[in-house]
Amino acid sequence: MQNSSDLPSTDNHQRITYPKVKIQHNELLRRNIIETAASIMQKSGPEAVTIRRVAEKMECPTKIIYNLFGSKEGLAKELFMEGCKLLADAFQAVPMQADLKQYLLNLGQAYWNFSKEYTSYYMVMFGGAFSEFKPEAESLQAMVTALQQLTDIITNGIEQGVISEKEPLLVVNLIWASLHGVIHLYLGGHIQNEETAKRLYDRSVSNLIHTFYRDDR
Repeated sequence: MQNSSDLPSTDNHQRITYPKVKIQHNELLRRNIIETAASIMQKSGPEAVTIRRVAEKMECPTKIIYNLFGSKEGLAKELFMEGCKLLADAFQAVPMQADLKQYLLNLGQAYWNFSKEYTSYYMVMFGGAFSEFKPEAESLQAMVTALQQLTDIITNGIEQGVISEKEPLLVVNLIWASLHGVIHLYLGGHIQNEETAKRLYDRSVSNLIHTFYRDDR
């Protein structure tokens, strides 16, 4: 018979308690539900995302989704937050450039590419795709974070004296509003030709940079 003293000790092994297991399970379930909703949205558009359809894809009762997210609005918020993360990642993937003009041009291209690659996310974030969802403080802060790289670049340009405007957020919002306007017109079908929309977008980016950039330095 094996002596109890010979049994392997578990003192050095981290034991996971039931509450921790339950939290991990819920987080994994939340993540899978969000990914399922995102998959439906990317394939069929935001209007196709319903609690019932997500539940069918997950093969679970709708009650589980309601318990985790509260409502379709709660699920839409998670998709909004995910879109903000994807946009931040897109900006961060742009290599830094010593030439500020070129850096801004590259960031402008990244924003256009994001709207094309993640159109459904873009419409959730900026196009009111879910009428039930209105961004609140946490969601708006996520958007600020997504645009932080652009804000930092504009701030550095102002400090270096190469950007004439003195308020970074004003510059960021003017750029953002102008570029969003072109994209929204295109996605809304008001500019039917993509080549025409891209040419208008590129011209807008160049004009905005010219407006704020000081060439006298």
